[in-house]
Amino acid sequence: MMKSFFRRIRDAEFLPMSEVRKIKAILVLIFLGLMTAITIPFSIFFLDYSAGMKILFLVVFLVSYALITLFVSLNRIVPSIQISILYTIGLALLYTNGTNEFYAYLFFFISLSVIVFYQELYAYLLYATAVAGLGIYYILTHQASLINTPDIPGVIIIHIVILVVFYFVFLVQILYNEKLYTDMNYDWVKMNQVIDKYQEDIYWFLDEIRKEARVSAIQEDLAYQKVVSELFVFVEKQIRDSGKEFQTLFELYLYLHERDLEKILDSDEISGQLKKTATRLHKYLLNARTELFSLITNFYCRFRPAVPYEPNRYHYRLNDLTNHSDEQVIAIANLYQYL
Repeated sequence: MMKSFFRRIRDAEFLPMSEVRKIKAILVLIFLGLMTAITIPFSIFFLDYSAGMKILFLVVFLVSYALITLFVSLNRIVPSIQISILYTIGLALLYTNGTNEFYAYLFFFISLSVIVFYQELYAYLLYATAVAGLGIYYILTHQASLINTPDIPGVIIIHIVILVVFYFVFLVQILYNEKLYTDMNYDWVKMNQVIDKYQEDIYWFLDEIRKEARVSAIQEDLAYQKVVSELFVFVEKQIRDSGKEFQTLFELYLYLHERDLEKILDSDEISGQLKKTATRLHKYLLNARTELFSLITNFYCRFRPAVPYEPNRYHYRLNDLTNHSDEQVIAIANLYQYL
């Protein structure tokens, strides 16, 4: 399990954003557990709180840590991120009363580091700004005990500047990442639109070729239906005692090829659960420009043998291109327009 987790960390750049967030939440969970286990047992006795307040703080931190663990296990990453950030800020505020002032000052940087690690702009603007403000207020109100060398002028300003620079440097970095992700998503959307257009044309031409050859569609082939139906039943029997549910799904899958999804959704004779299932199955249709068709097309294009290399594959003489004078005029006009 740990080996698989470390492999996911190594390949994080290829994972979707939801998986990356989950990995970050798990790493922060481990970090908070270690930091709490190391710091609280040694510092709880030096905090200027009553015994009841100390017990209350410990209970709150334990419940918060349990909630983070629960949300991560349930794959509810956004709540776990929020609670882990508040947990870190709570630790920083806890150590501002009674411990060494420089020790508490460092915890403001630890809180900022956890917030930076998530690379969430809204969280950084909300929580990091609050932490930076609290850190500056703490420095100003505890400057007498925070600075060991009061004879050196400007030391308190240096502490504030370090905290402010830390805040703004990572703010710029997060803004740059947001811009980068936005540009990449925009490029992906444009490229996906181009691919959609080409694949729609490909599907149309393939469908025309199939009709001219008088070949039935694969989903209409009885042998295909028989094999897939038996496969569905076999897989279902490995999981349950009956394959009726998978058989129903397969019949609905074939029915989707005969009728459009919109007609099924508008029908009053079909239950709401079947409509939801039909919506999920729509992307696997073989007679439309769906995700399955896109996958098949990309797979075919990737593994199709390339045309052998020809050293004289480019022809520059018009007579080699075409013998028709009108086509030669069109070629010259296109060349002139290009130049």
